[in-house]
Amino acid sequence: MKKSTLILSLLLFASIVTVLYLAVDRYNIRSSSPNFEDQVILGEMTMMVLGNKQYQDIASKETVYAIKQGVSRFNGGDPASMATYVVSVVTDKQSYIFTCVDQACTDVSNRSWNYSRYIENDPVLPLDIVE
Repeated sequence: MKKSTLILSLLLFASIVTVLYLAVDRYNIRSSSPNFEDQVILGEMTMMVLGNKQYQDIASKETVYAIKQGVSRFNGGDPASMATYVVSVVTDKQSYIFTCVDQACTDVSNRSWNYSRYIENDPVLPLDIVE
C-alpha cells in the first residue's frame, strides 16, 4: 500500500471515529437535558415538591442547599413516562429524589435518596456572608 493511501485511510478512520463520538455525545446530552416542554413540567413539579409534606419535614430537619431538576430519557420501557422527570432536594445530609406518583402527576413523592456533595464540601455560594 502506498504511503499516501495509508495516510488517507487513517484520516478517514479518524474522522469516522470522531463523528461517531460526537453523535453519541450529543445524543447523551439531549437525553438528559430538559427542553422547553420539560422545563415547564419540571417547574410545576418543583412547586408541587415545595408544597409537599415530605419536603416540609425534610426542610424543617435539614439545611436545604439546592433544588435540582432533571430528566432522563433512558427509560427503555416507556420513554414518554412521567417517571423520566425528577426533582432533587439537596441537603447537608443527602439528596431526596421526588418523582410523580402516577402518570397524570397528581402528586409527587420522595421515591429515593442519594449522596449529597455537601456532606464533604462547603456550599459553592457564600451563603453565610451578610452585608
